[in-house]
Amino acid sequence: MKNLVKINHELVVRHFFEKTQKLFQLKLVAGENGLDTRKIADRAVNRPALALTGYFKHFAQKRLQYSGFCELSYLLDLDRKDQLKAIGNIDERQVPCFVVTDRIPIPQYLIDFFDDRALPLFSTALSSVEFIEGATLFFDEYFSPTTTLFGTLVEIHGIGVLIQGLPTFPKSVCTVALVEHGHTLIADDVVCVSCGHHKTLIGKSKKISYGFMEFRGIGLLQITDLFGMRSIRQQSSIDLVIRFEETLPPDVGRSGLEEPSSYDILGITLPLVILPSCSGNDAYRLIEVTTTLQLLRANGNNPAEEITKRLIAHMQESIF
Repeated sequence: MKNLVKINHELVVRHFFEKTQKLFQLKLVAGENGLDTRKIADRAVNRPALALTGYFKHFAQKRLQYSGFCELSYLLDLDRKDQLKAIGNIDERQVPCFVVTDRIPIPQYLIDFFDDRALPLFSTALSSVEFIEGATLFFDEYFSPTTTLFGTLVEIHGIGVLIQGLPTFPKSVCTVALVEHGHTLIADDVVCVSCGHHKTLIGKSKKISYGFMEFRGIGLLQITDLFGMRSIRQQSSIDLVIRFEETLPPDVGRSGLEEPSSYDILGITLPLVILPSCSGNDAYRLIEVTTTLQLLRANGNNPAEEITKRLIAHMQESIF
């Protein structure tokens, strides 16, 4: 069964305002009538510097437009007629909205012009640099493909490990043992996955279940009550998938020379290690060892290759 992949292609300006009002300290200055009709359809933000001069080649009209001190200073140096013309020319491209940074004062006649055109205009106390950084991260997450996976996500030695197994696998006991030994729980049972910067998979818990896990026979546990705030995190990268199965082919993993299998999530391939199902305490030890081995391999240290070199050297010494 394939996991359902969700991709957001646009964001209504009103929803943007509601989602980021506190985050970006946004204040609606004008254009309220356009909040429900205008839509942001690009994950980047745009500074309409050349557009104010009338140059629109390669103009990114689907992006949120932001202006700082330089743009507003240039605009206000024009006479009033040219100011309104410059903004009107930009609005003809059906831009979604404007954000003015640094709480720069905006003349009332410009506010009235934005209102007349139902072009949303926001003001933020953030600097241009702060707003660009925050908005880029927000849009990158919002417009990235997302999916949900069954399993438990734990961060071990800085590596995000997605643990999967049959319903009979003692996942709860294993997870508690990992957290008890200093590792961090990200999500239990259901992991929400998105594709972040540089094709990195980011996993997090659903908001309603963040910090909780279900323990068969006991019920819901709040992990922080048992192990403190350091035992949970809101999100982590996903770097390795470990799956426990009831039966394995007799030759799987015996030599250690085999490369891990692969697991595809949102078009990104991760190493998959399949382990035999066992008790929760034994499983947590296997997970720690497997994760450490993957970390060693990533740093160029492969025990199987090292023993192979020694065997070859030993055979050569015996021959000669």
